Amino acid sequence: MVGAPPDNDVIFFTRLHWIIFFWPAVSLFAVLAVYIYIQELGFLTIYLAAFVLVWMLMTWVTCYFSSVTIKNKQVILRTGIIVRQTVDIPLSKIETIDIRQSIIGSLFRYGALVITGTGGTRHLINYLHNPLACRRHIEQLMNAS
Repeated sequence: MVGAPPDNDVIFFTRLHWIIFFWPAVSLFAVLAVYIYIQELGFLTIYLAAFVLVWMLMTWVTCYFSSVTIKNKQVILRTGIIVRQTVDIPLSKIETIDIRQSIIGSLFRYGALVITGTGGTRHLINYLHNPLACRRHIEQLMNAS
């Protein structure tokens, strides 16, 4: 539980997967390649590089401030920084837990976690690191109670 909040009843803690940095990093390398090989576009590539760096910073902030925390009696989903959304779901109110993974998601161990609560409310968190372990911990706690 690296990076988990200091709480004694935290069973499992995870953040978003590093794959969310893939497209900003590819874009940054593309802008740098254009800057090196097509020097006539110097000012344009500088503006594009600044845009991509801001994109990477926003992605890091999203990654750092989004998490899933599983405790003994509840699941807490946190997303956002400016518009902070914290969803606290008691285990007794969870009906189903779905995992959506692509082939690449299965290889790199990331995917979307969809928790459906009583009354049909759905809570989704995309690009979650190790969603299968997350679901396994939730199901173990639900079966234990």
